[in-house]
Amino acid sequence: MQLLRAIHPGIAAGYVAAYVLLDWVSFVYPVGAYGITPWSPAAGLSLALLLAFGLQYAPALLAAVALAEFTLRGGSGEPLFVAALAAVLALGYSGLAAALRLLRFDPRLASLRDLAVLVGTVAAGTALVSACYVAVHVAYGLIPLERFAGPFVRSWVGDLIGILVTTPVLLLAVRLRREELRRWRPSFEALLPAAALAAVLAVLLGVAERDAARYVYLLFLPLIWISVRAGVAGAAPALVAVQIGLIIGARSAGFAASTVLEMQLFMLVLAVGTLFLGMAVSERARIQSELLAREVELRDKQLDLERALRHAAASELASALAHELNQPLSAIASYLRACELMLEDSQANRARLAETMGRAVAETRRASEVVKGLREYFRTGTAQLERAEVRPLIEHALEGLRASLQRHEVSLSIMCAPQMPRVHVDRVQIETVLQNLAGNAIDAMAANGPADRRLAVEAERDGADAVRVTVRDSGPGLEPGEAEQVFLPFHSTKPHGMGLGLALSRSIVESHGGRLWSEARPGGATFCFTIPVADRHGGAR
Repeated sequence: MQLLRAIHPGIAAGYVAAYVLLDWVSFVYPVGAYGITPWSPAAGLSLALLLAFGLQYAPALLAAVALAEFTLRGGSGEPLFVAALAAVLALGYSGLAAALRLLRFDPRLASLRDLAVLVGTVAAGTALVSACYVAVHVAYGLIPLERFAGPFVRSWVGDLIGILVTTPVLLLAVRLRREELRRWRPSFEALLPAAALAAVLAVLLGVAERDAARYVYLLFLPLIWISVRAGVAGAAPALVAVQIGLIIGARSAGFAASTVLEMQLFMLVLAVGTLFLGMAVSERARIQSELLAREVELRDKQLDLERALRHAAASELASALAHELNQPLSAIASYLRACELMLEDSQANRARLAETMGRAVAETRRASEVVKGLREYFRTGTAQLERAEVRPLIEHALEGLRASLQRHEVSLSIMCAPQMPRVHVDRVQIETVLQNLAGNAIDAMAANGPADRRLAVEAERDGADAVRVTVRDSGPGLEPGEAEQVFLPFHSTKPHGMGLGLALSRSIVESHGGRLWSEARPGGATFCFTIPVADRHGGAR
């Protein structure tokens, strides 16, 4: 009952009617009065039904064969004979459809693999079905055993050519959408190969019968043209037109059955070659379309990524500026406040006032250099490299922290190894890194007593191509497991920290070709970074 419910009555009835009609139209050059002909489009219709709609339609095939046998050939007087023929075809083509499904054949006929599986499986399957079909005739004494080969070849060629010509066009028609049909419009370019095909058919059927089979190969030219222009969607219907034209022409010209069989063998070669060429063209077009769609998708994603990166860069620049300008702006505010106090005191030392104002101006310039350097770094990702002496570079960077060092009573020591080479750096960016590391160290030692606030900055060679700068403090140090986490954006160990200073510093150092890391040691934190020496880039030390 489940099997019967799975069958759509309209599809089953339409198939049975189409089968009987095709069997009647193709009943040409038969062996006796039997349904053994060199062209069997009904076989292609049956396989297309089972592949497109499922094996549950096998009973419809059984009914169609029996109805055609009784209505067109009178059932040969033996109901059991008709039942045997119907069973052979129903079981044979159901088994062929099941084998194709096991081989993962796609009924949409979407690739060269699908076509190869179809051709190979159908060639073997139709040979077996034809052998069994003719054997039933032999068993009932309708065909002598010694004449088995002739009817078998005719049945096998008829079924094979019927499937290879009919099944592909039906499978392609099933997958066509209504929108695609509505978009299709005949064009002059499409009519040219069709006209060429008709002309070749006319020439072919106008020659003498003895030459007809040889001239079938002329059909290759328009078929190749159609396949290259329209792919398998054009090749399949063209083969149907050629097959119908050959049969009608042969019948009209009165060709012998042997000539028609020979023409059908040539037609078989034409069908296989044309289908493979058309499928190759269609598959290439599909791959190109997929690649183009993928390229468009990647381009869109790239644009989205670039847009996101621009937003991220702008956000990171704003955060970095806020972080790095905090110290010079605080220093400027302190110096200006000191200037106000000195101006209120009429006895104030003018030299000291001028010195304080000079420091405020210096901090203003430093803030401007920070803005300019960071803006250029985020805009281009590059640095304005120059040769610089190591010790003056360190001293100038820490000069901006003098007020903070004095306010927190931090003792500072700077140690450089003798004969240090010059380095190749963006001065503003590396000074920003040094100020950030030293500023973090000052903040970390705030809870210590004045005697325990020691900051040491050391510089030494790190191999032949780099200088290593080390910043040590006497603060509480890093917690276990924080050695790498402190470099993550927005990770801060300070209550009001932004968590961007170390991440930005590492990015700057790495853009110079160096690296920045922390080292675990008792009694404080240690941060080290390397910068390249000048002669590594072709300059003098």
